[in-house]
Amino acid sequence: MALDLFTPDGFFNPSTTGFTIINSYSTKGRSNNTRSVPPDVIFPSSPLPTLTLGDLNIHHPTADPLRVFKEDEIATSTPYFDRATDLGFSLLNTPGVFTRFSMSLIGRPGVLDLAFACPLLAPYFTEWSDPLPSTGSDHIPILLRFEAPLFRAPPPTPNWALTDWAALQSSLKATTISPPPPLISKSTHLPPIPHEACEGWGAKLSNSS
Repeated sequence: MALDLFTPDGFFNPSTTGFTIINSYSTKGRSNNTRSVPPDVIFPSSPLPTLTLGDLNIHHPTADPLRVFKEDEIATSTPYFDRATDLGFSLLNTPGVFTRFSMSLIGRPGVLDLAFACPLLAPYFTEWSDPLPSTGSDHIPILLRFEAPLFRAPPPTPNWALTDWAALQSSLKATTISPPPPLISKSTHLPPIPHEACEGWGAKLSNSS
């Protein structure tokens, strides 16, 4: 499912008025090495900032580096990660953090829920985390956070026009600021100038005159 959002004020900067979210649930295809949603659908070439995510039902070392992979798992996931790399999509998952836990005791956990950001969106990505409580599913809820510095509220600054200077006069008069230390004090020990250097300077001065 693809969701195209538009706003005249812009999403991540004033010139970016569009934003695409692609949510995919990819199941096994006609063979063990294929999935129901092909790579070009999950990773489209788009002029808009694009976030693609979902249960892609694939295993890859980039997302799960400690897993021992089967040959068919690599064969299935490689076309998706190759497509993502070709278009500049970045994996947002924290590698190795499981997103699915089997309800049975024999199933091993895995990283099936993946999120990618295209080059136009990746600079605004700040966090991938799983702080939310379980929903009862074998997949964990995931929080993605994006921030737009241009749209962030500016830090607060003092409003000098509203300052009650009369109430602060006694405090200001009692405030003392120590002067900075001198660069060279009377107690500073300076090494003596070598006699040879004095003779050399004298010779140069004599020659110049």
